[in-house]
Amino acid sequence: MSRNALLEKIKRAEEVAASEVEKAEKERTTAMNRIPLDQEALLKEKKDEAEKKSKSEIDEAMKEIGKEKSDILTKGNKANSKMKKEAQSKVSSAADKFVDKFLESLT
Repeated sequence: MSRNALLEKIKRAEEVAASEVEKAEKERTTAMNRIPLDQEALLKEKKDEAEKKSKSEIDEAMKEIGKEKSDILTKGNKANSKMKKEAQSKVSSAADKFVDKFLESLT
């Protein structure tokens, strides 16, 4: 191979290498520019996941609270009904005693 051919081959290789270096630098720059976007997307994704999980846990807790509330109200209503029944059975007796005492006080 002649000296000129060899120099030409070296020159082409240098041009290809320079082109590859420039291409790699552009890819690096593009990748570096994407990092904030990727971070932002990842943060948004994780935030959305956390909010979804939180909402699910809150909904579950609210259902449990609703069930407990219903149980408490049911027990309270039963107790109130029982006390009302007992009180109604005693009202007549109490009224009679009141009338008796009132009449005694008049005499």
